[in-house]
Amino acid sequence: MLLGYPVGLWLASLRRGRKLVTSVLLLPFLLPAFLIGLAFRPLFGAWLDDTRVGILAVVAAHALMNAGFIAVVTAASLVPRDQVEAAALDGASPGQTRRFIEIPQQLPALSAAALLVALYSATSFGLVVSLGQGSINTLETGIAIVALQLLDLPTAAWLAVLQSLLTVAFFLISRRLGATPTVLFGDSEAVSRRFVPGMLIGGVVIGAVTWLVSGVVYRAVTAGPGLWGNMVNLAGRGSRDILNLSVIDAMGNSLRNLLVALAISLLVAWWLSAKRVGLAVLAPIGISPVAIGLTALVLSGYLPATISGSWLLLPAVQSIFLTPLAFQIIAPARRSLSRELLEAARLDGANSLQVFSLVELPTLAKPLTAAAALVSLGSLGEFGAASFLAYGSDQTLPLVMFRLMSRPGAENVGMAMVAATVFIALAIAVVWFISSVGSRTGRVDVDR
Repeated sequence: MLLGYPVGLWLASLRRGRKLVTSVLLLPFLLPAFLIGLAFRPLFGAWLDDTRVGILAVVAAHALMNAGFIAVVTAASLVPRDQVEAAALDGASPGQTRRFIEIPQQLPALSAAALLVALYSATSFGLVVSLGQGSINTLETGIAIVALQLLDLPTAAWLAVLQSLLTVAFFLISRRLGATPTVLFGDSEAVSRRFVPGMLIGGVVIGAVTWLVSGVVYRAVTAGPGLWGNMVNLAGRGSRDILNLSVIDAMGNSLRNLLVALAISLLVAWWLSAKRVGLAVLAPIGISPVAIGLTALVLSGYLPATISGSWLLLPAVQSIFLTPLAFQIIAPARRSLSRELLEAARLDGANSLQVFSLVELPTLAKPLTAAAALVSLGSLGEFGAASFLAYGSDQTLPLVMFRLMSRPGAENVGMAMVAATVFIALAIAVVWFISSVGSRTGRVDVDR
């Protein structure tokens, strides 16, 4: 909040380049948490063996990931210019205007964003594992250690319950405070004054994001045998065959899981968007993927072997916490669809399938595509549940990348950085596309 709020005030004053700045600020927020951890690791090197340095690195990584999101929410939730101008005409100073007019109206959106960041930070298993190097433990890492290493499922279950209670508490507090998500993308009028401290902090944040991304790309080009050699090595299993499968095979597994999770999430979110549902549909946002993965692992013992041992279990579990993400985009767009248009189509003899295919689907194509893009990115970079449910030849790309970075050797680092560069390119394409959709349609509701 301390970084994001002033940057948001500066972002709201931009008339040119706002889309580009927004894309850069949101990029770390959309990248998988484990990838941010992998990108930070070379910056600290051997110092990460010190627990205090590791904690500092984890906090810094979380701050960088979420400051841009807070900034975009701040810029999107500012009051209209006419209210600010009316206050100025009545003799209010800029500080009084911000204190008595702007901040009270921004509190619901900022509360939602702040508590969402708290929730996200409490469930960033991949980041803590990749930066903590075993010396920093949270509830999530405790669940993984107790369940996968000590094989003490009852203790892991109690830790999962505690983790779920913690994250659900964040979720309920946000609703209790009246926190509501805001529109992140859309056509909004720039404010007249430029906030200089925010511009300076924004320059630092953008520089840090650029430096982090450039570091990943640089290591992809220079580590090991170079860019082309690292790309060729993706067909192998790393130095001394440390992997169970090649990186390309892991990419195929991740894409396969993505398609299944995407289909389930969009279909369920579309069905729920036509129902009167309460907070229950958003509850999976408040539960850690690690806890969900552990639950699925335990319950799989009561399923037939053809299901419990199938790769389909992971994308099915991923769809549990990806469906609310799709719902948060599809439901507002579908509710805003003209009822008169749908009724006119039915009066003209269109059945339900024709109304869906000829009216709803073309009209909502852009929000549906935005939802599909975000769900795809979420599935592709998911680390927590995959660490419990993906093993052997069914391992996903995040698990393979983490294993490569956990083993010495320039060849392993180069392969991991090339795969990370692909992730970053996909994230840039997604955020640019969504911001373009928002600028053309005027509203795209995004919640995490």
